[in-house]
Amino acid sequence: MFSVRNAFKNRTIGFYIGLAAAAIAFVGAVLYVATDAADRTFSAAGFALMLVGAAAEVVVIFSDIKVAPLVSALLYIVGFALTVNAALPSISDVWNGVHFIGGNATLGIIFSVTFFISAAAGIVACFMKERAEKIRTADDEN
Repeated sequence: MFSVRNAFKNRTIGFYIGLAAAAIAFVGAVLYVATDAADRTFSAAGFALMLVGAAAEVVVIFSDIKVAPLVSALLYIVGFALTVNAALPSISDVWNGVHFIGGNATLGIIFSVTFFISAAAGIVACFMKERAEKIRTADDEN
C-alpha cells in the first residue's frame, strides 16, 4: 500500500537536493509573478517552465522512475535560459548607461540567479541516487 511515509523512506542526499531545487523553483516562480507588474524583463514561459519543473518533482517523490529527475532538470534549464534571455536587454541598458528597453534589471538578475541555482541543483540530482540501497542481512532471508 502506498503512503507518504514510504515515499520519503530510504531517500538519499540526491533526492533532497532535487527537492530543494523544486522548492527554490516554486518560490522563485511565485515571486516572479508577484513582482512582474507587466515588466518586459520577465517571460511568462520561463515562469511556467519553472512551475512545471517543480511539479514534475512530484513524480520523483512518488515513483522510482530513473529518468524523472532529468525531466525536472531540463525544465529548470530551459526556464533559466528564457529568464536570462528576457533580462539581457535590461541588463544591457544598465551596462551601457542608455535606457532604451527599460525594465527592472535588478530583478532580472535576481531571478536569473535563483533559477540558475534550481537548474544546477537539478543537474546535480540527476547524477545521484534517489533511494538508498537496502542492505540485505541474514535476518531478511529467514
